[in-house]
This record gives sequence, structure tokens and C-alpha cells, in this order.
Amino acid sequence: MKTITFKSNWLTAAALLLTLPTAYFILIGLLSEFGITGPLEATKPIAEKWGIKDPPPGFNISSLILFGPMLAILLTVFQFLKIEWHLAKEEFFLHFTFQKRWFPILITAGSSMLLAFLFFYMLGENCNC
Repeated sequence: MKTITFKSNWLTAAALLLTLPTAYFILIGLLSEFGITGPLEATKPIAEKWGIKDPPPGFNISSLILFGPMLAILLTVFQFLKIEWHLAKEEFFLHFTFQKRWFPILITAGSSMLLAFLFFYMLGENCNC
């Protein structure tokens, strides 16, 4: 029988760090739409120093915003999902078990919500209704 599970705190910390830029840029965008431009104005000098211009944010930061939550989900889902399998000549046994590890579950749920928000934003922005 083979088992797949990871119990590493540095993977959880890395996943959290991958989701923070996406959450930060979404928060800045929402606040600027409501007229609160303080976080956007505070971020502009640092972003311009790093080479991120105003209209398109650039390929690197766009990749981090899109693929960061996806990678975070992949890093955290196997920390609370235990997969066991056994392969015999006549049968194949596959067993999934969810473990109570709340921090990786919260990061996975938060990353999923960020991806859902990006998806619905894409639909609303590109819809010709």
C-alpha cells in the first residue's frame, strides 16, 4: 500500500506567500473603485521602481497574480488530503482521507475564493451583454 501525504509547515508558509500578492492587488483594485486611493498611491512608487507600470502590470506580476493561488492550492491540498492506494492483480483500492489541519484548509479555501473572484471578474469584464 502506498500513501501520499505531506506535513510540512514551510509548504504552508510558501502557499500563504503565493496568495498574498493576489489578495493585495484585488484589495487595492476594489478600494480604488470605491474612491479610496491611499493603498494604490502608496504602492505606485515601489511598483514603478520594480518596473511595474500603471496600465498593464507586466508579465511577471500578472503570472504571480494568476498562478500563485493555483500553486498554493497544489502545495496545501496534499497536507490535509491523505491518499492511499493498493494495486493488486484483480483489484484497485483507492482511499481518500481528510485530516483536520485547519491552516492548510483555510489557505486552500482562500486561494479558491481568489481564483473564483478572478474568474468572475474576467467574465464581467469581457461580457458583451
